[in-house]
Formats: sequence, C-alpha cells, structure tokens
Amino acid sequence: MKTFQLLKPLPIVRSESEHKYLNTETKQWMSYSTTEVCSELTEEAKENIEKYRLTWQPRGETVHECLQEKMLGSGDIDMGEYQAWVEPLLSHELFTHFEPMAVELMMSIPDKLVGGQLDLLGYDTKTKQIRLIDLKTKGKYSYDIKKRKKDGLIYLEDMDMYWKEPYLTDKQLGCYVQMLKINYDIVPDVCNTIWAYEGKCILNNDQPTERCETAWQEAWEKFEAKQELF
Repeated sequence: MKTFQLLKPLPIVRSESEHKYLNTETKQWMSYSTTEVCSELTEEAKENIEKYRLTWQPRGETVHECLQEKMLGSGDIDMGEYQAWVEPLLSHELFTHFEPMAVELMMSIPDKLVGGQLDLLGYDTKTKQIRLIDLKTKGKYSYDIKKRKKDGLIYLEDMDMYWKEPYLTDKQLGCYVQMLKINYDIVPDVCNTIWAYEGKCILNNDQPTERCETAWQEAWEKFEAKQELF
C-alpha cells in the first residue's frame, strides 16, 4: 500500500486585501491569480457576485476550512452555522479511501507571474490514482436537479434524478496541474470538482488531466492577448 506525506509548502504567501501572491524568498510578486486568468465574467455578473458576497464568502471560507481540518486529522471541527454544508461533504464516500497529499497549497508559475491555491490533492486508494480536487460551495441543490435525462447530466441514484453541474472548472484545475508539474514534478492522474450544497454533496464525473491542461493553456493565451491590447 502506498503512503504519502504532505507536500512541503512553498515560500508563497497571499495578500488577502489584494489577492496577490508573493514568493517570500525571491521577493517576487505574482502579477496575476489563477482566478483572474480564468474568469470570463461580464461586468453585470461581477456586480451580482459582489452583491451577495456576504452570503457566499463566509460560507465558502468556513466549508473550505472544515475540509482542510478533516484532511489534516482534526477531531474537533467547528462548522459554525454551515453544518448543513459541511456534514455531507465530510461524510462523502470519497474520503473513506482518500489519503491527502496537499491541502490549501499555494503555488506559482514564475514565468507567467501567476499565483494560485489548490484545495486538495491526494491519493485515491480505491482507484489507485492521484486526484486533484477543487471544492465549490453553493446554496440549494434543487436549482441544479432535473427530472429528465439530458446530455451532460449526471444521474444521482439516491434521488433517481439528474444533476447539472453549475459550470466547468477545467481551466482552474489545469492551472494547478501546471503548478504541480513545475514545483513538485507531480502530474495528477485525474481531476475532480466536489460541490457542497446545503444538505447534499456531489462529486462530478472525472475531469481528464489533459483536458484541464488544454483548457488552462487556452485561457492563458486568451488572457495574455488581452493584456497585450492594453
């Protein structure tokens, strides 16, 4: 049986006020974040997100912190008012056969001046794969549940219903794949996104590593072209 130790943290820190990353050894600031490069939101969408920040931000931060504590072996996890999100997440079947390798790990791509933070990397002892996982939190899952089967929907056996993934995270995960390659010489076998809703947690279908890498490269080229215009 394989055993893994947590990856050694890099000398990367983040300024929370500016959401910028700094290499404390080289004193080099990263000009961009993974989120910034991957975002294609309209101004209207950005305004709408900002409007509800007081709802999604504390929820997201708390749920991420709880998953981090579980992966690091804490037996005393403070879920606060987000128990309905945290409990289904922490009890998900995946984590009965998952050995963490990195949790909330900050990294960078120095030549692109991009900094970012992955949520979770670990070894799936059931499938014998290294999985790179991104965690997303949402409100009520009923908005994404469908009664009839359509292309692209995932069947939920426990509900006998179908689930529509809110959006794709290939670009974001592809960035972390590149960062892991550069900084640790590690290539995940597969990527996933786990969605923590109020009262339910859903793991999406596997996202092939190569597909994520391609999505990231396309996102970077598009972002870089925009910078050159200005």
